[in-house]
Amino acid sequence: MSKTLIAYGTRFGATAKSSEVIAEVLKEKFNHEVDVINLKEQKESLDLSVYDIIIVGSSIAKFSWTKQAKKFLNSDFTGKKLFVFISSAGITYPALEKGNMEKYEKWKRRFLDRVVKKNANVKPSSTAVFGGWIKRNGQMKISNWKEEDAVNWAEEIGKSIS
Repeated sequence: MSKTLIAYGTRFGATAKSSEVIAEVLKEKFNHEVDVINLKEQKESLDLSVYDIIIVGSSIAKFSWTKQAKKFLNSDFTGKKLFVFISSAGITYPALEKGNMEKYEKWKRRFLDRVVKKNANVKPSSTAVFGGWIKRNGQMKISNWKEEDAVNWAEEIGKSIS
């Protein structure tokens, strides 16, 4: 049985929800033992030696990752299978939804690929872009998160490491 860590940074909750869905799929369909950690709430350092698989997620807001997720991406993932996702309600995912692949690839490179390449010490086995939601003054401003995106990616992960 594989032991998996999902560590995430979230602003409005979509990245947390994606992390929960991914964990559920890996547990139920692939019999993984999964720990899910909100990096903003994590005060002590994590012992990564107990994990085979590391999944890192961050929301994208104001053109940047959450500081906790970006800092965690600098961890030593040597010998681990790394997977990385972002939640991007405002720029990257909408381009994908509209079928504007040129803009999608541009934003994916900027907000996902470059950040991972610059910060992670190993190349991820897979990356993903999910939608999300943005709230202002307690009101939902944008919502394009889809559970099936997280389910499909979790199944891809589970199949690739089974």
